[in-house]
Amino acid sequence: MNSQELTTNNHSTPLSGAFLGVSTTIGVAGAVLMGIVSWVLLLINRDIPVLAILAISLVSFGFLTFLFLRNLQSQHMRVGAASGLIGGVISMIYLGSLMVVQPESLEGFESQANQFSVGGTLMAIVVIALLAIAGGLMGKLLSSKPRYASMDIDWRARFAWVVAASYLPLIAVGGLVTSTESGLAVPDSVTTYGAIGVLFPLSLMDEIRIYLEHSHRIFGTFAGIATIILVVRMFGAPSRLLPRIMSVLLLIAVSAQGIMGALRVSEESQALAALHGVLAQLVFALAISTGVVCSRRWESINASDEGIDSAKSTRLLLLLTAIGLTIQLVFGAMTRHLDSGHALMSHIGFSFIVVVLVIIAGAKCIRLGKIDDSLKHMRRYGAVVHGLVMLQFTLGWGALAMTQTGEEGHPTLPTASELDNAHGIRIMETVITSSHHVIGALLIAAIFGALMWAIRVASRPKS
Repeated sequence: MNSQELTTNNHSTPLSGAFLGVSTTIGVAGAVLMGIVSWVLLLINRDIPVLAILAISLVSFGFLTFLFLRNLQSQHMRVGAASGLIGGVISMIYLGSLMVVQPESLEGFESQANQFSVGGTLMAIVVIALLAIAGGLMGKLLSSKPRYASMDIDWRARFAWVVAASYLPLIAVGGLVTSTESGLAVPDSVTTYGAIGVLFPLSLMDEIRIYLEHSHRIFGTFAGIATIILVVRMFGAPSRLLPRIMSVLLLIAVSAQGIMGALRVSEESQALAALHGVLAQLVFALAISTGVVCSRRWESINASDEGIDSAKSTRLLLLLTAIGLTIQLVFGAMTRHLDSGHALMSHIGFSFIVVVLVIIAGAKCIRLGKIDDSLKHMRRYGAVVHGLVMLQFTLGWGALAMTQTGEEGHPTLPTASELDNAHGIRIMETVITSSHHVIGALLIAAIFGALMWAIRVASRPKS
């Protein structure tokens, strides 16, 4: 059967692999959104009723499913229901905290750890069923279109972007853990107060530092599982070599990050915490780069000779900028985790060089997009990095003003046994420094993504 016949047949009955790929992409994306929504709600107020959180999460899942399903031209209900089922199963990472016995305090919790509750388990099963129903209903709303267009969309590439998106809440919560001195709020490095991570009861997350550290681990678990699925999808069907290599490298990097995070807690090492923070942003940049190389545009790009010449100089500027941002990231991590005055002064001074590099590199990206219409997406990269660097530079000075108050360094990180008497969290400082952390991660990832494109175009043969 040739590709034309395959495409024609696919209009009426999608291939099982394509169906599963579409459903997995939508389901995992919905689970990411549900995790973010529920986390934000609990951060705002951990007394919000569980049923209200679940209801809002279900609505958010249904909305995202609707947006994805609009790309299909048939099989909406089937794909929607399968997406809900897959999303629900993946969401067990979050729902596990509801499936166990809910003790009133940590005292004596070890004897109750990992004990399932009948009511909580039934609730989790009902949520999975409701997600499948919600997905099916969203599909029903769109079922009037008679064709199926799975061959027109590269769902594996979309899934790679979903995986990259799952890293962002992990980085954001990691920044909050550092800003609130919550890194040692959980005493054990692998389990959480003796419980398997995903089975730590929601009732024991009232202490903000425990909530932040534990949820950081949960988002890390989700990112790891999503990355494993990405590798399976890359090797489970015909694929180019580079995306496969990138997905494996990403899995190795995520696994190394998880191990390093555990060692950081067991060793109570601030040096490991700094290294963990640096590598987290570089892993996110690797995830974005993986999404880039998985795209169909990457494979089919056909630049003009003028565009190829311009890409070569753009590649050099982006490479220098990526190196500069990595150095700046190291200075920032040493400042935050090691309270190093030398690193702080280096971070401040080097920021001016980095800003200039980013502005020039962004301008080169915009020019490259104007020279060759097939590279117009580079204009968006240029505009994004310009906006991010200005915001990052402003937040950097705000963070400096908030953290340099004349006190002799930050208080010692409270351990699990010291949480009751720990100092209060500085809300505004936490918001500014964590925002600076997240915007920095986005800026580095955008530069690395643009660099991958510049390398690709510059290596193309001229006509």
